[in-house]
Amino acid sequence: MLQKVKHTIDAIHYAIANPRRAFRYPISAINNSLRLSESAKVSNHGERLLVKNWQDAKKARDFSTFAHVQRYEWVMPQLQKINCLDDGCGSGYGTHYLAENGIKSITGIDISKEAIEFSKKNFETTNCHYEQMDSLELKFKDASFDAVISFDVLEHISKEKQQKFISEIARVIDDKGIAIIGCPNATVSVDDNPFHLHELSKMEFELLLNQFFQQIKLYGQDLLVNGIRQRKDWYNVLSANNFEGIITEDDCDLTYGLLAVCRKTNV
Repeated sequence: MLQKVKHTIDAIHYAIANPRRAFRYPISAINNSLRLSESAKVSNHGERLLVKNWQDAKKARDFSTFAHVQRYEWVMPQLQKINCLDDGCGSGYGTHYLAENGIKSITGIDISKEAIEFSKKNFETTNCHYEQMDSLELKFKDASFDAVISFDVLEHISKEKQQKFISEIARVIDDKGIAIIGCPNATVSVDDNPFHLHELSKMEFELLLNQFFQQIKLYGQDLLVNGIRQRKDWYNVLSANNFEGIITEDDCDLTYGLLAVCRKTNV
């Protein structure tokens, strides 16, 4: 109860400090509800994509679902036969997908009690577990995992706490392990989501990661419409059903999504 009260107070303070974004969000939310076949579930500090079945998600042609699915499929070959943490797992669908496709074991965490209850009910298996936890205070020992993945969590954390978030990821990874982190690109963001407390540009993202990792490889996630990469006008084509996705090292400055594969030591 106290947590929900605090979240409401935080939301009010945020709306007062950011009236333009607070005003634009309801309009965006209405547009999204008309466009998305999978809804963004809002509870306990933010938004979470609610996916009940991976195969149904694969068939969806809305942008949000498509982007989430693509990231999990892209990362899967890099995580074979290792122990992994999904930091900010949301409704748990991606965590379970990895568990079913070659990972030795995986733990999904999320600050939302509802999200973890949903994940446990629908996706928990012998090598896939879920725990309610704050990403800023991970309850794992140092070097507990071979890899940590975290998609669309960083932007939900205030600028002042983003260093703590990344430092916790680095702490729980083995020295030879990897972190794969994804977030929106502030350079092309439509800036209408009040749950995004601080989005980063490619340069800001890289500078933050460089504080904790020696080796960083950056990628961009972009949209293709009729085979043509979209740029700052990507938001206008999200309702189209003929788009495709690409994750690439080339020309990441203006891609709508940023992804980084990070290592604590050079290997």
